[in-house]
Amino acid sequence: MATNNTKIFLVLNSGSSSEKFSLYEGEDEVCSLYFEGIEENGKKKFICTITRADGSEEVVNKKWDSLNEAFKEAKVIFEKEGFINEAHPLDGILVRVVAAGKYFSQNHIVDEQTMKELEKVQVTNPLHVPGTVRGIKNAKNTFKDVPVVIMSDSEALTRESRKDTEYALPKEIIEEFDLGRWGAHGASYGYMMGRIPELGLLEKKMVVCHLGSGCSVTALVNGEPAYTSMGETPLEGLMSSTRTGSIDPTIGALLGEKLGAGEAIKLMNKESGLLAMAGSNDMREIIAGAEDGNLESAKAYDLFIDGVAGKIGEFAAKMGGIDAIVFTATIGERSIPVRNSIITKLGFMGFKAKNDAVLDKTKGYANVAEEDSKPIYIIPTNEAAYMIKKAGELLDGVA
Repeated sequence: MATNNTKIFLVLNSGSSSEKFSLYEGEDEVCSLYFEGIEENGKKKFICTITRADGSEEVVNKKWDSLNEAFKEAKVIFEKEGFINEAHPLDGILVRVVAAGKYFSQNHIVDEQTMKELEKVQVTNPLHVPGTVRGIKNAKNTFKDVPVVIMSDSEALTRESRKDTEYALPKEIIEEFDLGRWGAHGASYGYMMGRIPELGLLEKKMVVCHLGSGCSVTALVNGEPAYTSMGETPLEGLMSSTRTGSIDPTIGALLGEKLGAGEAIKLMNKESGLLAMAGSNDMREIIAGAEDGNLESAKAYDLFIDGVAGKIGEFAAKMGGIDAIVFTATIGERSIPVRNSIITKLGFMGFKAKNDAVLDKTKGYANVAEEDSKPIYIIPTNEAAYMIKKAGELLDGVA
């Protein structure tokens, strides 16, 4: 149970058809609830799985008609489990916002302006924003008097050190739509910017590869962001599990004309990438398929590897070299084939990876480079820890 000076935060992840509640005491996740939709007699119902700190799971013996009901149920479960009560109330509810624009490049305690700004950005973010709005409204209705904080997914990347924030579009268009290369995966990169020097691994020119279901690459100069692969939205940059990555903008325009903007954005974000090419968005299945001679899997894998290696090479040219590479997130931390395939293409820059290197959890990182190579690190990310730290700073500042 939390001590009196340990903050208790509820972190929301509101999807289009799911809701996840993760309860933290300090930086320790003590319990999570995952509500997801199922089909039952032709109707959509929602079930809940409880995951406790020891890893044990329990499916609640109950079904709900909508995700709106999930919030009241979550409150009941957390109180029943003894995680929140009068002596240990919630200090804040954190909602990550994947949305573009100056307002959303910073963290904010939710107020009327927040809701107005969210309404404005639904045009460019029709997939993420509706779930975010639903989550915020339900949180405020259910957990009254608890501050709700929106956590920007680009805050850590929108610093003066960035050299790639502009688009070559007419100024009036930039201003009308508040366009910019804001970047994303900011909570992961923000954590890395603190963790790398903490581990004593800081080099002048570094590239961090966040490779998970979504993929991006960020270049750091003296520990500060200089370049990042994602832009106005996470769609720009690398191909990933279901995203196209950067493609000819004309294709987007043609799809918008044919399908409508919302459906075109959905197709490029949710129905493309590895899934479209290989029929799977699971990198393990794609690797297995490629090894078994499946041509589609092999093509998807090669395009993915070329994309990451190419972006690292691009950043090397822009920085005038690279002193170290960091891999993080699910694929980056766990997939030896992916890491080695990428590093093999970068041998000309002085990088060579071991074939069997794994993470040493006692050190908190691993150097998977050969002895005659520049460093290649695996560092696990902790996006929740970064968000909790920044939310605590914001709330303390207001108090």
